[in-house]
Parts: sequence; C-alpha cells; structure tokens
Amino acid sequence: MAKKTTTFLLLNLFLVALSTLTTAAVSPAVFVFGDSLVDVGNNNFLPSDAPKVNFPPWGIDYPGRTPTGRYTNGFNYADYIAKAVGLAMSPPPFLSLSNGNQMLRGVNFASGGAGILDTTGGDVIAMATQIEDFEQVAANLTERLRKKSVALFLEKSLFNLIIGSNDIYTLYYLLSPGNSTQKDETVVLILDKFKHQIEKLYNLGARKFAVLGVAALGCLPLARVPISSYACNEDLNDLCLRFKTATEALLKDLSLSLKGFQYSFGDLYEMFTHILSDPQEYGFKEIKAGCCGGGRLNAEYNCLPNTTYCSNRSQYAFWDRSHPTQALHKTMAQLALYGQPLFANPVNIHQLMKS
Repeated sequence: MAKKTTTFLLLNLFLVALSTLTTAAVSPAVFVFGDSLVDVGNNNFLPSDAPKVNFPPWGIDYPGRTPTGRYTNGFNYADYIAKAVGLAMSPPPFLSLSNGNQMLRGVNFASGGAGILDTTGGDVIAMATQIEDFEQVAANLTERLRKKSVALFLEKSLFNLIIGSNDIYTLYYLLSPGNSTQKDETVVLILDKFKHQIEKLYNLGARKFAVLGVAALGCLPLARVPISSYACNEDLNDLCLRFKTATEALLKDLSLSLKGFQYSFGDLYEMFTHILSDPQEYGFKEIKAGCCGGGRLNAEYNCLPNTTYCSNRSQYAFWDRSHPTQALHKTMAQLALYGQPLFANPVNIHQLMKS
C-alpha cells in the first residue's frame, strides 16, 4: 500500500510539472551532460587522482563561500540555465543521488575533464558513461511511474550538452603542428562519436537539445602564455572554428532525420569572439589573465588553497588558467537563453522551451 501511495504522489508531481508548461520558457526537468563548464560536484565522488576543485578559493562567491566542486568562483552556466527555465535550483550531481525523488527536476551528469571520446580526460566520467547513467535514471523513472507519463516528461525536458573542449585541446597538442587535412580528420573523429551519443539520448526519450559549442580555446590564458605578445593562439582557434561549423551542420542534419528533434546551438565561439573584442560592453576589464593562479597571466600554475586571487572578480573573464568566472558564465548563459541568431541558432533556449 505504501508503495502505491508513493507512486501516486510521484505521478502527481510529474503531472503538476507538465501542467505548468505554458507559453513561458519552462521545463519540467533539466538533464546536464558535459565537462568542467557545467560540473556541479560529480568529480567530488571520484577517486583521489581525478581532478577536483572542492577546496577554497574555488566557490568563493557561491552562497556560503562554499567550494562545491564547480570549476569557477561561484555559479556556472548550468546553474543559470536551470534557473531561467523554471527550476528553483540546479539539478544535483548524479553521484550524489540517494533517492529517486531527487531525479524529478533533472540530474547533472557532467564531469570536469570529460570528453566526447572515451580516451579524453583520464579517470573522469566520459560522455558515453554519462549517457549510461542517464539510462539508469530513465529506467528508474519508468519503473516507478507510467511509461507514457515518463515519455512526455522527457519530451518536454531540456537536455543541456556542453562537451568537446577537452577533446579538441588534447588532440590539437598531439597533432601540433597539424595541417588542414589532419584538423578536418580530428573534427570528423570527434563528431562521429558525438552524433551517436546524441542519437542514443534521442532513443532514450530526449527531444529538446541545448548544445553549447566549443569556445575559441586559443584565447584562454593557458593558450596565450606561450605566445610572447600574449595574443590568442589562432591555429588552435582555427581547429575550434572548424569544429563549430561541423557541429552546426550535424545538429541541422539530425533535426531533419529524427522526428521531433529540436535544438538550440549556443555558439560559444562567436560569444567569445565578441566578448573578447569588446569586453567593456559586457562588463569585463581583464580578458587575458586568470583571477586565481600564478606565473604569467596567472596561467602557469593552478589555483590552489594558498594561491592569491583577485578581488574584482566580476571584471575578470577567467577565474583560472582555463575556466570562466561566474560573471562570464552568466553572460554566456544570457546569450544562449535570449541571444540573437548570431549567438544561438536556429532558436535560442528561451524560444526552444516555448515550442
């Protein structure tokens, strides 16, 4: 009897969530897949040799000055997207779940250091494993609730994918100096895998995809340091641009071949290009150096507990040698949510959730 009552209550929660979907950009749940840009603590649960940022000054601007495992000084992109589409709080990390009720507004599967390729990142949660973890969640929901209700729930939920940067960065330095053909082959290698991963999510019930592309990685502090003028590494950016163009084409093809597939592509490369070319328009004063770290551009050493960090963090684009500050995460999210087609196409996330 208790089990039936619990199932009835959970079903009611599902139906309430679905019934609140009006013309507003609301999602019953958000499922997040990706790397350190959107990890909210999964890596905290991995073995000791996995990359972690669960110590100060990481999280210095998070409520309670708490180092949650987010790779920034406060909230990240996933947090801002979740709030904007109607969630009271960001979905919890998958490895923190202790009961099925925590899945009802979504789950975050992201892992700092992860990539599309299984070989990227070492002892982290690769994209393929993140999808396997989601498959467990979907199966759990189906066991507890009506199959049709779960299908509708997933159909209206947002699937947030932010992945690929670690693959690009790793393969670039393995190839370097790579020629044009090698770069194109690298893009094909990664995107062929990504295509199958998106298709698997689709087959598991996903329909609304918000995919954030790869940034101009050559403009990260880490990539600028080896260049005497601290200019961007344009050769690395060229690989990122090729990847961006091919990702857009892939998503368009999937929308034509998969019934009901809808997407918003957040063009992070274009966002970076505009923000870094006119930082004051977006509220930034420092775009080359990281806020926390050591050496040139604060990018030769990691941000550690004994490392000094800047006080004017909202004016810095980068928190450390390779990760955005909370301020840049917020700007990225706003452009993906409400931006013009230059930054989010064919629709932005707000428009995607209204469709």
